[in-house]
Amino acid sequence: MNRQYLYKWIILVMGFSFSMTGSQAQDLHFADVQSMGVWYNQSLKLDNKMDLRINYRDVKYESLVAFRTASALVNLPVFKKESATNSFLNFTAGGNFDQSNTGIFKNNTFLLGISYAQQLSDNQTYLAAGFQGTSTRSVFGSSNVTFPDQFDQYGPLPSGTRDPLNAGRTYTWNSLNAGVSIFQNTETKEWYVGGSLRHINRPYTDESKTDAYRLSPSVGLQAGLTVKSEYDQFGIYGLTYWQADAYEYLFGAKFNRIVTKAEGNNEGSAFGAGIALRVHDAVIPNVQLKFNKTVIGVHYDLNISGLKAAGYSRQAFELAITQRLN
Repeated sequence: MNRQYLYKWIILVMGFSFSMTGSQAQDLHFADVQSMGVWYNQSLKLDNKMDLRINYRDVKYESLVAFRTASALVNLPVFKKESATNSFLNFTAGGNFDQSNTGIFKNNTFLLGISYAQQLSDNQTYLAAGFQGTSTRSVFGSSNVTFPDQFDQYGPLPSGTRDPLNAGRTYTWNSLNAGVSIFQNTETKEWYVGGSLRHINRPYTDESKTDAYRLSPSVGLQAGLTVKSEYDQFGIYGLTYWQADAYEYLFGAKFNRIVTKAEGNNEGSAFGAGIALRVHDAVIPNVQLKFNKTVIGVHYDLNISGLKAAGYSRQAFELAITQRLN
């Protein structure tokens, strides 16, 4: 592809992503936003390595209701030549399930994506563009919930009926997503800046197909900077998302210490710790361990939202695993 036309397309996507607004809805919230960055912005595949990324998130509110989310992404770079480093093409396949503990709500999403990164200079600076298609199957029902049949002056009687209205139903909707980024990765520093637009086609999420059930585009910005020395790495990162009246602002910092250096086919080992803030929602401490080609991160949300002031507690735990496959 001619570079001039590639740059024009990227500028067009960026301009389009910041010009759209619409109705309400929210995407998934991850605490480990760096390892799952490709989910938010397809162009944030920052290297030409094959990998598998797995994330599990468990959220509980006062032990009354819980939401569980599990996601997986496989990145498959494609090369024209084994030694080529001036550009790379990446294919992504993935999926997730998101559901409540009683089964009233379930989402199953499948994702296919493609991104292309073009080197701009000899200092390993790249410009990338990415596109995704997702298909989500939503299930709404109450088959696992008991409804009381009779009441007296003290409340419901013990007997009950399961889902008397047979409300369980499903609906499938599809989204188109796009993103752009510029990034650099050298021996002394690593940084990236990206912009994304999700649900470009504004899909309907209910068979009634009214504006009340139509997804608005989700506009996002992502950025990060890591400074490296021989054994230490310090980084800061952040993201922002706007989707109608919903928003997310997350900012964090992390420190990694290299225990053993990479040598030959061994990627070495390291450990790290960090803390993040999701504005008006949670403080998120985290730890990270690296063993050769495997990176494991654990995050825990400390609730600071309005729920805490109202006397309710929320617990959220997240496990993220990244496995290099080559």
